Amino acid sequence: MARLASVPDLEQELDRLYGAPPEAFVTERDALAARLRQAHQGEAAAAVARMKKPVAVAWAANRLARAEPAAVKALLAAEERLRTAQKRALAGRGGPADVAKAQAAEREAVNELVAAAHSRLDPPVTGTALDRLGQTLRAAAADASVAELLARGRLTNEVHAAGFAAVDGLEARPRRTRRTDEVAGAARARLKALREEAVAAAERAAVALRAEADSAHEAARRAADDVAAAEGALRGRS
Repeated sequence: MARLASVPDLEQELDRLYGAPPEAFVTERDALAARLRQAHQGEAAAAVARMKKPVAVAWAANRLARAEPAAVKALLAAEERLRTAQKRALAGRGGPADVAKAQAAEREAVNELVAAAHSRLDPPVTGTALDRLGQTLRAAAADASVAELLARGRLTNEVHAAGFAAVDGLEARPRRTRRTDEVAGAARARLKALREEAVAAAERAAVALRAEADSAHEAARRAADDVAAAEGALRGRS
């Protein structure tokens, strides 16, 4: 039997799969796996069949990768600059000011994407999911093994921060006391930034919840007005 034609571009097919709506993911995944098996690509078919449906926050991040690619690219670049600043500080070639500047740029990039998820995605991301999305974006960008999945919009699960993994494995060089103080200052600046981000995330969630409450209140007011108008019309006919 002649070998069947292979799937022309598996990477393109995977991009399309992860861009599908959540309710269509399993059907699309199974169909792609079946096509691969039919094309005698058993190993690829088995790998595709094992792919998990993205959870809600991961799906939101994947939508951002498609809807806001420039903003995602900016986040990855900001995270790379932050890693570089941290490494330079640990090696004694930089100070806390450089780290703080890089952290501010990273926060701005995350906030831009979170704002886009709330105001420009359809359906929008709201409530506490915004906070979890921000955490996932930051953690994914900080992990080199996950950053590419974020860039391609292929995340499956929420991603959690691994602390200072971006600078793990660095060997500390002997430094003078002044350099040690600079590294300690950089660590303090990082802790301060994390605390500020936690506060900002809480504020974003509160704003989203207040917006939802206001919308529900307005809908209830309109419904009450409609009922009152209907009752008035009935009384007028009696």
